[in-house]
Amino acid sequence: MNVSTERARASIFVQKKDYWLKFFHSIADNKHVQKEVFQKYLTQEKISVIKSKIQEQFEKLLPQLPDFGYKKINQFSIDMIKNALSIAFYRVLKEEGFQVRLIGQVLNEMAEAYYANLNPLMKYLLRRPYLSSSFQKKAKSLLDKRKGTEDPEDYHCTFIEGDKKNLLFGLDYTNCAGLHLLKRYNALEIAPYLCLCDYPMHRGINIGFSREQNLAIGGKKCAFRFYRNYPTPKGWPPEDVPEYKNYKFTE
Repeated sequence: MNVSTERARASIFVQKKDYWLKFFHSIADNKHVQKEVFQKYLTQEKISVIKSKIQEQFEKLLPQLPDFGYKKINQFSIDMIKNALSIAFYRVLKEEGFQVRLIGQVLNEMAEAYYANLNPLMKYLLRRPYLSSSFQKKAKSLLDKRKGTEDPEDYHCTFIEGDKKNLLFGLDYTNCAGLHLLKRYNALEIAPYLCLCDYPMHRGINIGFSREQNLAIGGKKCAFRFYRNYPTPKGWPPEDVPEYKNYKFTE
């Protein structure tokens, strides 16, 4: 058995394949995503075909994903999965003739429909870590331990303390594994649109979110800030989002 095969077998993305497929179906089969997004752009017959193609692409990507979560299901592994899903959607929709901006809009509307309509318990469970001081201490400790040991294509991240008032905490990413993955699969053009999905996600779970800089659009870092009370922008259209005010799309 060669090294790459051993790594694939050991990867959490292979070991937990059923878990990740369930995650895929929780989004792709979500009734709000179906009604508010898919049916807006595709016929019912086409939706089934598209979803099958996306799942096929997603399954092919799973063994190839770098495991920067260190064999655990955590935010880093979940981020890799979200990027893999986005690559799968990007490839299939582009084959169908969708322009990159429209693909970005579809992904954004999917995030909006999915997170806005989560049941209250799930929203609470997703929101709780942001508000937990013990979670923040653990996150800071884990990030401190990673410093100096990261792979060149790993996430390089610094924890920013909150102000004990409105700012809960921040994360400054100076290297993004998601961008490296998108580049590897020739999907980098979707990155500026993909990053916009952070807005409907945080709006949906009622966490204030802002980002003044963004690696995907030429920033020196991704400066995530999370707030107790803050009017998170919608995330679409991009021109209405403050961090994109000086960014010129190539289309």
